[in-house]
This record gives sequence, structure tokens and C-alpha cells, in this order.
Amino acid sequence: MAQNPRKLNSILVIVVVALVATIVFAVNHKKTQAPAAAASLAPTPVPDSVMAHFTAIPPAVWEQAGTAGATVPIYVGTANADTGKATFLYIGALYCPYCAAARWSVIAALSRFGTFSGLSYSASSSQDVYASTPTFSFYGGRYTSPYIDFASVELQGAEPVGGQYPTLETPTPAQEALIEKYDGPPYLDKASAGGIPFMLVGGRYMWSGSPYNPGLLAGRTHETIAASLATGADATAHAILVNANEITAAICAVDGGQPKAVCGSPAIAAAVKALPAKAP
Repeated sequence: MAQNPRKLNSILVIVVVALVATIVFAVNHKKTQAPAAAASLAPTPVPDSVMAHFTAIPPAVWEQAGTAGATVPIYVGTANADTGKATFLYIGALYCPYCAAARWSVIAALSRFGTFSGLSYSASSSQDVYASTPTFSFYGGRYTSPYIDFASVELQGAEPVGGQYPTLETPTPAQEALIEKYDGPPYLDKASAGGIPFMLVGGRYMWSGSPYNPGLLAGRTHETIAASLATGADATAHAILVNANEITAAICAVDGGQPKAVCGSPAIAAAVKALPAKAP
């Protein structure tokens, strides 16, 4: 049977219009969805209002916190191994809950010597112990200080991709040599070797592992934890502050005791005197 050319043309027009409409819808839908997907991957900058909590801790609160119960660093050197300003080296990873806890004390301590910028909110892995511990990321951030240099390496991301945590940064050969030298025997037993966070102050004082229990941060927001530092009244704020005081003492011991307003306070002066003076 012969087909009507006019009818065929009508059918073709309908099909073409439908295909065009489908393509337009798909393109527009993709355009509207892409920004949302991109936004979910972008880090969330820490607001100035939250960072201000770290710099507004009253001297009396620092003094009251002291260093009782803080994790004391391991002595690994006889003198400042740096030239010029002493270096605070931090090696960690975003998935690591112990690194998550340590960053709170690191930021609180270093905010007494300089200024952080460009930090972002983060949380430890949702698939590890102490899941989703609230913290910050040093990845992409900056630190400026007239007293000390801060070098940070965030090794891996917070959540696995294809069964593995993605690599973010790698240590320099010099940093890798310091990890190999200090993050193991004779300073640590073999079972603890290679642990993170790894923190080295002025080539003299070293921490490996969390200074306090990450569980203290569970179920709280970044904002409420940061705000609690002003009084140091709860267990979480106290743990952050006593360990920040211990870090502060180590910095004061290698930077010539500057600034005097920080290093000359009674709590810090006492903590400096109590720092270990020989290797284990």
C-alpha cells in the first residue's frame, strides 16, 4: 500500500520537534544541576566570626587552663634545627579523627603567634572510628607570623573514592626525611611508628598521634566548639586549651620566647621549664 507523503511529513515534523524538545530539556537540566554538584564538592571557608574565637580567648582563660593533663611532646633534638624562624611542621590527613582533634589545639596555639587565612571546614571520615569528627582543613590555607613558620601537609581527603582516600598533598623530601627520622624508634615503639598527626616544632619537640580523645568533639558543631573556647568551661574546650598551651610552650622554647605577652605568662613560663630536655 502506498503511503501518503503529506502524512509522512507530518509524522516527521512531530518526531523532529519532540527530539529537539528532549535535547533542550536535557541541556537545560544539566546546566541547572551542574552548579549544585560543583557546590557540593567545594570546601566551605571558615567565616571570620568563627576564626575570631581563636584570637579572642582571654589571657585569664589561658592561665586557668594551664597544661595539667596535656600530652607532653617528645624531645628529639638539642637545638633549633631551622635557620631563621623556627618551623612548626604538621603532617596529617582529612580522614584521620586524631588529626581532626589535633587541629583545634594547633590553630588555637598558632593563633597566638600569627594569623591563619583560607582555612575550610572539614570532618574526619564517616567510615572511620570517631566518625565525622568536626575539624578544619589546612589544605589551601595560609599562615603568617613574625615568629614562626608553619608547614602543613594534608596527605589525603576525608572520604574514600573507589575504596581509597584520594591524595591531596605529599611531603617534600626534607619533610619525608624528618618523618622517617623521628616518627618511629627510638622515639616511639614500632607499633606506633608512622602515626599521624605528626607534629615537629623547631626540630626539637615532636608529637605523634592525637593529643586528646577525639570523642570529646562528637555531636558538636564547629561554631559551638569554637565559641566555648572563650570560657574554657567544658571538657572539650579544656582539652583543646591545655594542649594548645603545651604547643605554645614548645614554640616559645624554640623562638626565643616571643612574643613576651604570650611566652612570659606564668602558665607558659612554667610549661617551658617543664618541657623534656632529653630524648627517651
